Amino acid sequence: MPVRSPKPAARLARSTQALTALFAATLIVTTGCDQTPSKSPSGKKGFSTAANRIRQNDENLTYAVRLLRDVDAATTPDSLTPIVSRLNLWGQQVTPKEDWKPDQLLLTLPEELRKAKALQGLAGLDFPQSDGRELVQVIWLNEIARRASGASSESLAKAQSLFDWVVRNIQIEPDGEGRLQNGSTEILLFGRGSAADRAWIFSLLARQQGLDVVLLAFPGKTASDQPQLWLPALLDKGELYLFDTRLGLPIAGPEGQPVATLSQVMADDKLLRAMDADDEHPYPVKSEDLKDLVVFVEGSPLYLSHRMQLAEEKLGGNESLVLSAHPQRIAEQLAGKPGVGAVRLWPLPYERLKTFENPTREYAERMVREMGPFQQTPQLWQGRVLDLLGRYESPNSASAMYQDARPSDATLSQQRGVAEKQAQPQQRAMATFGVDMRAIAKQDASYWLGLLAFDRGNYPAAIDYLNTRVLEAAPDGPWTFGARYNLGRAYEAQGQTDAAIRAYQSDYSPQRSGNLLRAKRLRESQAKQNAPAAKE
Repeated sequence: MPVRSPKPAARLARSTQALTALFAATLIVTTGCDQTPSKSPSGKKGFSTAANRIRQNDENLTYAVRLLRDVDAATTPDSLTPIVSRLNLWGQQVTPKEDWKPDQLLLTLPEELRKAKALQGLAGLDFPQSDGRELVQVIWLNEIARRASGASSESLAKAQSLFDWVVRNIQIEPDGEGRLQNGSTEILLFGRGSAADRAWIFSLLARQQGLDVVLLAFPGKTASDQPQLWLPALLDKGELYLFDTRLGLPIAGPEGQPVATLSQVMADDKLLRAMDADDEHPYPVKSEDLKDLVVFVEGSPLYLSHRMQLAEEKLGGNESLVLSAHPQRIAEQLAGKPGVGAVRLWPLPYERLKTFENPTREYAERMVREMGPFQQTPQLWQGRVLDLLGRYESPNSASAMYQDARPSDATLSQQRGVAEKQAQPQQRAMATFGVDMRAIAKQDASYWLGLLAFDRGNYPAAIDYLNTRVLEAAPDGPWTFGARYNLGRAYEAQGQTDAAIRAYQSDYSPQRSGNLLRAKRLRESQAKQNAPAAKE
């Protein structure tokens, strides 16, 4: 659907009401009633043949997906209700599968997670209101995967391209209870997360390209210990190809192969030792550790439902989406593979869902604060949605909106002065909160403009944004980790090897070992290139 012309500020402001409806209000208002199907309009009658009735009903589904791909429909809360109603109209008239049954790998979830509200309606064909929000995320994933998967038709090459997108676009953050445990929608929206969050997004993007990415974990030392996540792996032609989301690099294979398989690293520890950055940053895994690994399969409730499996089969052409997963089939493919022990459904999506269904006040308040930059700067929200949808060309493009979200320092200072003059303490506090959020929004927009420039091959512009407008403007800002890494990547693309090495070596993120390893490889490559010249 074509992008619309620029909107007045008032309409942009209305669009940001989605922040409450799609995110914050989900935690505070709709939790507990999220699974209630919206009311459906009455069906049409009088079609001459059964085929016409089926075709007309399928148009309800196609039209709903087209609306969800539209920028306004995907970001305005009052527009999601009629879209879900149209999905329900389709669901009421579609023929269910007689042989459908819940995926057997659901039984491997801990009992308390199997009680999730979202699992109660898997068999039915009613679309709860939450499906509108979930389908918006699927469309984001689908659009990103289509753009980021590269030109190759080979599964491994596609996976490499998708992994690279994740590493560049999802800034890594430390693990731990102190960080916000976001759902996959928020990870995409905010553009940051832990190594496990990156693995989650990688698996979801791969799914949209018909690829199976699983999660490998070390079993606990005792029966009560939880498995420790290692890395995601592409299952292709019976082999598991290893990608490390903490390092930001795949495990390299023998003889220059870009990605090693599990069987290769089990047989040759030298492949893992080649991932040592230096004596102080050794790769923390040895071949002898790779025994009876737990393999987790991503299977969020949406992808395991009867209604989404039927919807996926009906959608085609430009509206095609991958809406289903079959974890048990993957488990059967993995049975008996060397190094593979138990195969289970990954509990992480269900743990995050549990947090959403039973949020603490602290969690809800932190989520509202996370959404603050979008709420205070509507252009940032609009730009981010356009960015995720890949809308770059029209005047109402992602880059244009990001630019509008970057007021001058003088304007920000003026807004700060207005805030300080507020008479009432409560009003002053709220105004100051708004000004702070606008300043953060400017940093967000600057960073994402740098990433957009990189993606479009404009490396000088990427370097300018990331170095001057992000790192120099806010040395300890929210994007320091991602900016340093992407700055190194931009220098690499420009052939400025020494500058790239300096950028990687300056990093102190959880990805530091991977960045040091990348710098080490650059130095070694540079030395080989200079060796013939030195001999001459």
